[in-house]
Amino acid sequence: MICGVCGGDATLVQESRPFPVGSRTVIIDDEFIRCARCGEEYYEGEMADRPFRRAAAVIRAEDGLLGPDEIVAIRAKYGLSQAALEQLIGAGEKTVVRWEKGTVAQNKTADTLLRVLGDHPEVVARLAEERGVAVRKARRATRPRASAKKVAPAPVRHARADAAG
Repeated sequence: MICGVCGGDATLVQESRPFPVGSRTVIIDDEFIRCARCGEEYYEGEMADRPFRRAAAVIRAEDGLLGPDEIVAIRAKYGLSQAALEQLIGAGEKTVVRWEKGTVAQNKTADTLLRVLGDHPEVVARLAEERGVAVRKARRATRPRASAKKVAPAPVRHARADAAG
């Protein structure tokens, strides 16, 4: 690779290093490009989001916060869009998008609220009514019924190789 600053030889580097997140700094395993001549360090393309995801993952692990998939599950439980969940909890625009994408970790207060929403549909219903957000009744974990009849899947038909197409 060629450095965009000085034209020198640049290589892909993988190393653990501090990464600032707000007033906090966490150590992440980072991957970036470094120029051997001028020392410039940079990310290209999709590499730019990776350190934020890694830092948020470290924070979630250290603080015991819900992961992106758990936030998606809570939102899906009530049939909420990301924007509707933001309206329900009074969060800023695109906040839930960032939590679910994994680029930002929610703070402990937001995490507690999300856990309460996940466990208490009546709280969701009350907030939804107060804030004009449409929600569906919470889905419960479903168990197969004892009397449920098992249906065999339909056979898959494959086109014959000698058939005209």
